[in-house]
Amino acid sequence: MRQWDKQPEKPQVKALIDRRQIILGALTLLGMALLLIVGLTPRGASAPEPDAAQAGQDSTLTLAENCAMVQHLTYTPCGHAMTRRQTLPPDLNGKTRADLEAAYDGWQVTSFSATEVDMERSLDMYCPEHMILMPDESGMLCVFQNKYGDALALVEALDIPISDLPDSYQEEIRPGKAFDNQDLLSQWLEAADS
Repeated sequence: MRQWDKQPEKPQVKALIDRRQIILGALTLLGMALLLIVGLTPRGASAPEPDAAQAGQDSTLTLAENCAMVQHLTYTPCGHAMTRRQTLPPDLNGKTRADLEAAYDGWQVTSFSATEVDMERSLDMYCPEHMILMPDESGMLCVFQNKYGDALALVEALDIPISDLPDSYQEEIRPGKAFDNQDLLSQWLEAADS
């Protein structure tokens, strides 16, 4: 037998092999990480944004005669929201998104198709669930209610000038004070009168 076959394995050689394996493994992992980073890096041209693509389609799309309009209204003073569904006014038949947006200034069109349009708007007024006490142009107290969703309608003209109320009450109702029902409004007026 050869002598080198009989010699016991030296610990230095085994340690050297282990270090080589560790270094090779680390380099392999580093290489894979670099490939992953390069592969995930976006290229020069990106896909168009959905809004831009949608806007391009909407410019040629026209409204059909039976188109439904879904309007989402948010009332900022009370925080309530309402959704109303109406049919498209006849003068908007065959019109584009740009024509619709021009006709409904202040509204944000969130969805547009030939058969349905979704719009939303925030209004600085109370919703139809409230009675609003405020003075009219002549300074007389009146009760108003939002009966149509986007405008106040006169419910009752009271025979009380705002000047008859204490100053603190005048400041409170000059911009409009909301009540959930007529009874609460009447109670408030009685308290202000005393």
